[in-house]
Amino acid sequence: MLASRADPAPPTAPNGRRGRRWPISVAAGLLAVLVLPVPWMHVVSDDPPAVAWRLNGRLHVNDTPIDPPGRWSWLTVGRPQLLVEWLLERVTGSDDPPRDMRGPSATPRPLLNEPAAAATGLRRAGHDVQLQLLVEARRPHVPGLPASTTITAIDGIELTDRHAWERATQRRERVRLPPGQLLPTPEQRTLELTDGRTVVIDGGELPYEVINPLDVAPAGITAQISFAWLSVLPSEWFRELSLGRSHGMMVALTTYAYVVDADLAQGRHIAGTGGIRGDGTVTRVGGVDAKARAAHRAGADVLIVPASQRSQLDDLDLDGMTVVPVETLGEAVRWLERPIT
Repeated sequence: MLASRADPAPPTAPNGRRGRRWPISVAAGLLAVLVLPVPWMHVVSDDPPAVAWRLNGRLHVNDTPIDPPGRWSWLTVGRPQLLVEWLLERVTGSDDPPRDMRGPSATPRPLLNEPAAAATGLRRAGHDVQLQLLVEARRPHVPGLPASTTITAIDGIELTDRHAWERATQRRERVRLPPGQLLPTPEQRTLELTDGRTVVIDGGELPYEVINPLDVAPAGITAQISFAWLSVLPSEWFRELSLGRSHGMMVALTTYAYVVDADLAQGRHIAGTGGIRGDGTVTRVGGVDAKARAAHRAGADVLIVPASQRSQLDDLDLDGMTVVPVETLGEAVRWLERPIT
């Protein structure tokens, strides 16, 4: 007769290991979440990171990839805030908080800036492109005005383009007093806002602390910088929160080089930073020194920067890279057109 055997006890060691693993998995998952970037919060520290991004083929104008000869790069500075930093800043506060790019201002938005920059490049190439104007106003000095708005007309002058803006802002009525002296009359400004409101203001100054006249491309001109990896994200939303206006000059310059089919690079790696106005004026941007170091690390041969910010690079070791300060898009084109000696 065979002796009966008791059923073996269920194993405990594997279950014990599983019991110890789940807190580790939870902690690892929580840590991974905390170091995720918050894409709408932009951090620029005292020594911010900067990156040189290849522009060839990534810029699309009217759905056409812009890829002129040579290598062309634009430069970015700063980084998104990490979720853990965002939480700590909410608890402890900060003397220098990062910029929230979800604000009402259209100034940093590539949805406006990139088409306008491409249109400026097309104008330089001889295309008949008429840019329009959007005048943003924020932080009013006068109670009762909206905190953020768009001004559509001043003193009956519709702000359709830069020329209209200059006429409206330079207009001053004067009366002549003997013996030939000029004395300003008490002035009132009549503002028409985008919501249909009409506001009459005493005095000659516009009643907002921040006023941004922005060039706008006409209907029919589209432009954007695209990345293949953005296809897995809501890319339009991400671009609007991640790119500023400091690549405008390079968008205009690369568009021009492609449209006129000119080898402006002449075998060189061209990098640059700077905003752009519809008349071709290159405007100031932030983080020029950090961007210059990024261009140097990327092996750029030429760095184009706003002329007013050239002195910010005087103390940097940029050996082997030629720094070209420019005030206009035309100056950048003429410098690149020169034969290499």
